[in-house]
Amino acid sequence: MAFCTFCGTQVPDNIKFCTSCGKPMGVQPQAPPPQPQPVYAQPQAAPQPQQAYVAPPAPPVQSVQSVQPAQPYAAQPYAPAADPNALPPGSKYEPITTGGYIGIMLLMMLPLINFILLLVWACGGCRKVNKTNFARAMLIIMLVGTVISGIIFLIFGSMFSSGLGDLTDTLKAFE
Repeated sequence: MAFCTFCGTQVPDNIKFCTSCGKPMGVQPQAPPPQPQPVYAQPQAAPQPQQAYVAPPAPPVQSVQSVQPAQPYAAQPYAPAADPNALPPGSKYEPITTGGYIGIMLLMMLPLINFILLLVWACGGCRKVNKTNFARAMLIIMLVGTVISGIIFLIFGSMFSSGLGDLTDTLKAFE
């Protein structure tokens, strides 16, 4: 019995590939290339200061009554960084609130007022881009609905009128 040189599994002698890892038998695994040893330099001594430190002159001492006791350090409160993508208040790209959409939908329920408001908003009478786009989309939907309703009315109206003509002819025949 032989052993696989890659995974160490015991395999029969007449096998050409390891039954565990699938590597060819009799091939020695390649060792990774040797890593160069890092070379460390001897640390250099810090240069000696040329001149001695001279302390700044102390402020003049005032009377005991005017000296304030030292205040302990107070950390500043955390303030998150301003969002660079935030819109300024009152921007025309600021989104419409949920209450704003509810108000728009309530106004759209009024029969003639909805059409007038949509025309005003779609033609630039609104400072919000979202409301302008909503009004334009609603006007397009109303136009498509009107055209489809007209086509359906013409189709069923012609069928009804021809059926009504046939009905009157049948009634005259019975008299």
